[in-house]
Amino acid sequence: MRRLLISALLLCSAPVSAQHLAPEDYIFPLRDVAGLYSANFGEMRPNHFHSGIDIKTDGVTGKPVLATADGYISRIAVTPGGYGRAIYITHPNGTTSVYGHLSKFRDDIEKYVHEERYRTRRNSINLYPPADRFPLKQGEQFAWSGNTGSSAGPHLHFEIRDSRTQRTLNTISSGVIRTRDDIPPRLVKLYYVEVDSVRGVPVHARPRPVELVEKTPGRYALKQEGALSVGGRGYFILETTDRKNDVSNTFGLWRIREFADEDPIFELRIDGFAFDQTRYCNAVTHYPMQVASRNEVIRLTRLDGCIDDFYPVLKNQALLTPSEGQSQQIRIEAEDDSGNRSILEFRTIRQPAQRDFRAVCDSTALIVDNRRPFSHTAGEASVHIPAGVFYEPLFFSQSSRPAQFAAAPSVAVLSPLYSILDYDTPLHTAATVTIRAYVPQNLQPHTTLGFVRKGKVSYAGGKYKNGAVTLSTRTLGDFCVVADTVPPRIEPRFKAGEPIRTRSITFRLRDNFSGIGSYTATLDPARTQSDAGHHYPHLRRLPHPERPELHAPTDRHGQLWQQNRLETDDNPITIPIFTYFRHCPQHSDGRPENRPGLFSDNALPDYTAPFIFGPWRILSQARHTMTTKDPLNSYCLADLSSFFSSDSGAVRTLDPQLRRLLLYPTELRNQRLQHIIA
Repeated sequence: MRRLLISALLLCSAPVSAQHLAPEDYIFPLRDVAGLYSANFGEMRPNHFHSGIDIKTDGVTGKPVLATADGYISRIAVTPGGYGRAIYITHPNGTTSVYGHLSKFRDDIEKYVHEERYRTRRNSINLYPPADRFPLKQGEQFAWSGNTGSSAGPHLHFEIRDSRTQRTLNTISSGVIRTRDDIPPRLVKLYYVEVDSVRGVPVHARPRPVELVEKTPGRYALKQEGALSVGGRGYFILETTDRKNDVSNTFGLWRIREFADEDPIFELRIDGFAFDQTRYCNAVTHYPMQVASRNEVIRLTRLDGCIDDFYPVLKNQALLTPSEGQSQQIRIEAEDDSGNRSILEFRTIRQPAQRDFRAVCDSTALIVDNRRPFSHTAGEASVHIPAGVFYEPLFFSQSSRPAQFAAAPSVAVLSPLYSILDYDTPLHTAATVTIRAYVPQNLQPHTTLGFVRKGKVSYAGGKYKNGAVTLSTRTLGDFCVVADTVPPRIEPRFKAGEPIRTRSITFRLRDNFSGIGSYTATLDPARTQSDAGHHYPHLRRLPHPERPELHAPTDRHGQLWQQNRLETDDNPITIPIFTYFRHCPQHSDGRPENRPGLFSDNALPDYTAPFIFGPWRILSQARHTMTTKDPLNSYCLADLSSFFSSDSGAVRTLDPQLRRLLLYPTELRNQRLQHIIA
C-alpha cells in the first residue's frame, strides 16, 4: 500500500519545467554551516562544466545533510572517484536532488549499502532501492557531509536535475539557493579576433588583446583613447571572473550579452545542460587561452559544431561585419548568478580594407570537415577522426621528423616523431592514432606511444600489436613509439620489525615513465588475497567495513589484477588493514580519468590501496608480499615478511569477533574462525 501511494503521488504530480525551478519547493540542504560556497553551477572546468554547486562545510566533515524537499531515495552510489558516497532523491515535482562527497549515510541506509556490498562482493556500487524503501520528508536528515570521491576538501556537492532527462539545472540563478553576493563580475581583458574563410574553412587570426579599465564599480571602458579599430569580419573574446562575499574562491559567469548599436546580437546563458553536453565547454571558451588561465575566457560567437542550447540570442554568429569607415557602439554585459552585472561600453571603427586579415593556406592542404569522418595515412603514421570530433572545419597537417627531445635513459625511442595537428586543438570525442615501427621482440610487451610536448616525452598509451601501436586519444600533437624498460619500485615507509600500531601501513610506489598500472597486495596467497584498486586522491584513509572480506584463491595463479594507472611516477600508497576493492574510472578511450587542477605533477597526496592484514599475521604466520606493475607489464616483487612483528598486541582490527579470536587457544581459534567465515 505504501508503495502504491508513493507511485500515485509521482504520477499525479506535474513535472517541473527544465528552466523554471520553483524556489518555494526547496530548502537549504545543510544544517549548522555558515552558508558559504566554493564553486557555482556551470563554471568552466577542464573539459566539462561544473554540474552543481559546492557548499562549504566550514572546513570539517560530519555536517547534517537534509532532504531539500519531500521525496524518496532513488539511487545510492559509492565510488572511489567522482561524487564518492552520494545519494539521489526523487521529488514529486519532477526533479531529482543530488548530494555528493558524503562521509556517512543514516544507519538504516548504511546497513542496506553494507548488505548489498557483501551480497554482490563489490565495493564500488550503484543501488536503486524501491520508492517505498527510504521515503523522506523535507528537512529530514539522511546523511553527513564529507570529503569522499574526487574532492579537494570537505564540502557538499549539490545538484537539482530534471528527473526525466537528467538535465542538471542552475540552482542559484533560479533562486533555489540564495548566496550572499553583491560583487559584480570582474572584466579582466577583451580580445578581438578577425576571421577569414579559405575553401570553406574558417581561419581565425591571433587574438588581439585590448586592455580594460574599471571607471566605477561594475562599469568598464577601454584603456585606450578613441574607437577600437576592427576588420571587416570578426568577433570578441571576453576574459572574466567573479567572486562572492566572504570567500576568496573565484566563480563562473551565468550570462554574457553583446549589443551592437543597441541591437542584441549574442547571449550566452548557463541555465542547465545534459551530461553528454558538458564537453561543449571547450567550444564555448577559447580553448587554448582557457587551459592556460584561471579566469573564464568566453568566445562571443558560436563555433559551427557547438550546439545552440547555450545561446538564446545569436545573430549572424555574433560576427561584426561593418562596412569600411562604419562606426558602431558596442555594449557587453557580464552577469553572475546572483544578478550582479558589469558593463563594458566602447565604440569601434572599421579599418581600411587593405589592413584586414587575410589567411594564407596551402592550396593542396587536406580539409577535415567536422561533420564527416576523416582518415589519413602518411608514411608509418595514420589517424582516423570520426564525425563530430572537431567543433569546426580545419586544415589537416601531418609531418614527421627525427626524434630529438629529452627522454629518460630507461625509455627507448623506437620511431621518428610524428606531428598530427597540434596540442591546442580541442577534441570533443576521441580520434585514433596508429604508428607502425620495428620493435625487437624483447621490447614489444613494453612498447607504447609517447606524447612529446615542450621537448619532453610523457606516456600517452596504447599497446604494440601486429607491428604497430594504436591509441584512442582526445589529445593530438607530437607522438613517437617508445619502450619503457624499467619496472616500478616498492619502498616500504616503515622499518623492519616495526610493530604495527595503526590501522594502515604505507608504501611508496615509483615508476620512471608510464606510471603505476596496477598493484596487488597479498597475505599468504594460497589462503587469501586482495588486489589493489583505485585511490582517493585527497583522503589519507579509507572507511573500513565492520569485518574483513575473505577471498578464495583465483584461477589465475592466485593473483587478481585491475588496470589502474596513476597520474604521476611518484605515488605514495597507503594500505589500510581492512578495506575492499577500488576501481579506476576511465574515459571512453580507456585513459584513466584526469583531474587537472586538483593536484600538481610534483606533489601528489597519498594514494590508497586495500590490503588484508591484521590478525592473519597471528593466525597463519603468513608471508606478506606486494606486487606492482606498470601499464607495460613490468613487474617488481618485494618480500615484506621481515617488516611485520608477530606481537599480537601490536595488531589492531576493526572487527570485534576477530579481536576476541586472538585470545582463544589455538584449537578453539581455528573452530571460531571457520564459524566466522561461514
